[in-house]
Parts: sequence; C-alpha cells; structure tokens
Amino acid sequence: MSAFTPKQNGAATAGHVPLLWSLAAALSIALSACGTAASPPSPQVASADKASAGDERRLFTETYESIIEYHIDAARADQVAIQSLAKIGDFDSTLVVERADNDVILRHGEESWTYPAPPPYDSAGWGSLTARILDTARRVSPALAEMSVDRLDEGVIDRGLATLDPFSHYARPDVAREWRAARDGFSGIGVMLDSGDGVRISSVMEDSPAAKAGIRINDRIVALDGVPSASLTPDQVRERLRGPASSVVQLGIQRAGLNKPMMLSIERAHLVPPSVTLSEDHDVAIFKIVSFNQQTGQTLVQLLHKAHQDLGLAMKGIVLDLRDNPGGLLDQSIDVASQFLDGGTVVTTIGRNPDSFQYFAAPADHHAETLPVAVLVNGGSASASEIVAAALQDSGRAVVIGTSSYGKGTVQTVLRTSNDGELTVTWAQLVPPRGYFLNHHGVVPTVCTANLGDNADAAAVLQKSPAPELIKSRDDLDDSGWTALRALCPAQRADRAIDLALARQMVENPALYGRLLKAPPTNLAHNFVH
Repeated sequence: MSAFTPKQNGAATAGHVPLLWSLAAALSIALSACGTAASPPSPQVASADKASAGDERRLFTETYESIIEYHIDAARADQVAIQSLAKIGDFDSTLVVERADNDVILRHGEESWTYPAPPPYDSAGWGSLTARILDTARRVSPALAEMSVDRLDEGVIDRGLATLDPFSHYARPDVAREWRAARDGFSGIGVMLDSGDGVRISSVMEDSPAAKAGIRINDRIVALDGVPSASLTPDQVRERLRGPASSVVQLGIQRAGLNKPMMLSIERAHLVPPSVTLSEDHDVAIFKIVSFNQQTGQTLVQLLHKAHQDLGLAMKGIVLDLRDNPGGLLDQSIDVASQFLDGGTVVTTIGRNPDSFQYFAAPADHHAETLPVAVLVNGGSASASEIVAAALQDSGRAVVIGTSSYGKGTVQTVLRTSNDGELTVTWAQLVPPRGYFLNHHGVVPTVCTANLGDNADAAAVLQKSPAPELIKSRDDLDDSGWTALRALCPAQRADRAIDLALARQMVENPALYGRLLKAPPTNLAHNFVH
C-alpha cells in the first residue's frame, strides 16, 4: 500500500484505503466486476425493529468524527448532521428537521419534538441525536418505517456528505462489499450472471475456478448445493455462489445441446478482477488498463515481460490506453507510472490533515522501461489514471494523445465503518510533478483528437501536431488559463480508433516521437503548489 498512515480514530475507523476514482464510473465497475463472486456477506439489518439503536448511534458518531478529522475542508458535526437529517423530508414531505438556536426540532404535521443541540464539534452527541430523531421519524412515518435501516442511513449520510464535495460518499454494507471486491479481490468461482436472467452465465473470468471447471458463457445454473435455482431469487443465487476461499459449491449446469445437467464440484478461490490486458500489434505493445486495483501494477509488470518475450528486438514502442479508466488505488497508480520512470516525482498530495502531505517518487536505477510510450486519455480518464498520464507527460517520458481528461484530482480515504459499510471522505489534492493542481485541470493531451473522426489521416494529424498552444508552459497557468487550455481540447468520452492509430504511428517513428516529446521549458524545482 501507499505511505498513507492516518491515525485510527478509536472505533470510528476499521480500515483506511487511499482511493482515487470518478464515482459514477467506479460504481459501475465495482458492481459489475464482482458479479456473483463477492466475499461472504455479513448479517444485514433488514428492518427498523431489528436495528440496534446503539449500532446506529455508533455509525453516525464515527461518520461525524471521520469528517472532522479527515475531510480536506474544516467541517463541524452540527452542520453536517442538520444537512444529513434534511434528507428525511425527501422520503416523507410531512417531516421537517430544523435548527432553532440551541435546539433541534423535528416536525410532523401538527406534532413536534424538541431536542437540545449538542456542541458544534461533539460527534458523539450529534451521532446520538441523529439516531434518536430517525427513530422518532420511523415511528410516525410509514414511508420511513418501510425502508431498510441500511438504505435510510445511506440516504441520510450521503445527503450530508454531498454538501462537502462531489466525491465523498457512504456505501451501505452490501454495496461496500462489492466495492471492496473490485479493489481487493473476492472469494468465489469467477463468474458473472446476466442481470436480467439471474441464472445465465454472462462471463467467466480467465484462470478462475469456473474456467478451469469448463463453465462457459450462456451456461445456466439449475441447482446450487442441491437446491433448484428456480426456487431461489437472483440475489439468493448470487449469495450461494459466494463463500470462503477453498470451500466447495456443488453446481448443476445446463448447457445447450445436452440432455441433462452437468453436476460440478467447484472449489472457490480468492480472485482479483483483471484490470490490465495486452494486445500486440506487429511491433507495438498495447496495454489497456480499465481500473487500478490491488494487482494492477504487478499485472502490468508481468505483461510487459510477456510483450518483450513475444516481440523481442522488433518491439518499437508501448501504448498505455487509459481511456475511460475511472481510477482506483493510489499506490497502484504510483507503481504503474514508476515502470516508465527512472527516479523523479510521480505525484504529491496535500490536504488539511497532516498525514495527507505525502510525496511519491519513482525508484531510481530499477531497470525502468525505456521504449517510446504513448498514453491515451479521454473525458472518462480520472484520478489514478490522471496521475499516470500527468507524471509521464510532465517528466517528458510519454506523449499524451486524445482529449482532455476528467479532471478529478482529489484523494478519497476509505474508512470501513462498524456496520461493514464504507465511508469515503475527500482528504487531499493531487499535485503532478510540475506543481499545478490536477483537480478541475486534469491532463490536456499534446496530440488532441477532439472532434476527429476515425477516418482522419493519422499522418496528417501528426504532422500538424502539436498545436503551439498545447505545448506552452503550464506551470504558471491560473484557473482561467487552464479553462482556456482545456477548451482547446475539450473532454470527450468517445473511444476512437484514430487515437490508437496515432499512437502506433508515433511510437514507431523515433524522429516524430522525439519532436512530440519535447516539453516546454519549466522549473521542475517548483514541484509543490505555491
């Protein structure tokens, strides 16, 4: 892991992960990459009458404690709590929570309940008060009473976090487990099920227990441990596929063309969703990185070795395709960038918490890759992928091709909550080697393909690139200067074939690559924001 080592806040934090990604895209990856093979679920609170008031008080207390300690901007427990409690009005318009001097009032029609307000920074006091108000609201509101405790708590906490920044959020336990599975791996057999047909296998992970057992796409699960799948809901099918590594699940598999189901005994294993793939196009190695999970750096090293073995001395260059990569783990982005840098800054992080001040550098004299490198980005490239692209661009190690990236240059710390959920709190900003804030600015390519069609003449585009405005020094740009720069190459989500065509031609042509690689004069000593 990275050098992030914040203090543990009593029971408030059961784990800490430096995380960077664009939330909407990351959620899609987290929920799809795990499929049916997440780690075993913890017992869930299904309704308010099963919830422990103490558990809910603890959740809100640790939430307010963590925000006060870690958030990049100073925050108060009372302000976050009042904003959070306003959410119940969205679920039931007859409920209103308001602050009146030293009191907090819950109103429901003609009824009202008044509670003394704790001191502004009293996390335990506001945690207890939040739980008390929600308990009262459930008793008088059928709409809230019908909601699961986990979903209500998620809505309330997310409302408060949304007032702080766009990327802080809370994940209830079942969602948090899927996120952890996407980042850290999971125990299962390595299949995904069709979301519209809970027993049809839509994909099989390479080298997984399912693949080794011969399971194929479009196979249908008809029984699990002797229980017919027809008697199970899709969620129950998924839960029965989960289990500890080395445990065994008995599957009945129906395959088209077979008269009767195959009965298979499959041993579950710990698996990490693949995040890097290699394709070889004549003399160019193309690495597609879709996210940054626990094995991204290691997998890239292995695939780099494979590419050199396959292509030998004919290998002329490398393409890192980071398009639509929403990010992931900070330490993995450092590992990936370091494969191409022989020493030097990768990124610096700064925030309000003293532990957020961190400097990350590539190791020197570690046999870094020396072949020409092109990096592809687009409007869906965010956070960890922007760290890699900016580090290689700023150091003069790679030419960036595509459109401006997303511009999410913040670090989120992930804190595991006492109920097995996750609280994700923005706590630092990212500073690339040249000393600008990555947030909102992002990575602006040297070779811009915004609005180019796939039939564009790659040679002609490269001959005209780079535009003079795109290679001017960016060290001292203010916000308006960055806005103007990004406008020259606006962020777009298209995944164009022309991007790859340009990258291949460039890395195969040493003279062209050298011309495009030349960076404008800059003071690299200013590698900290001034």
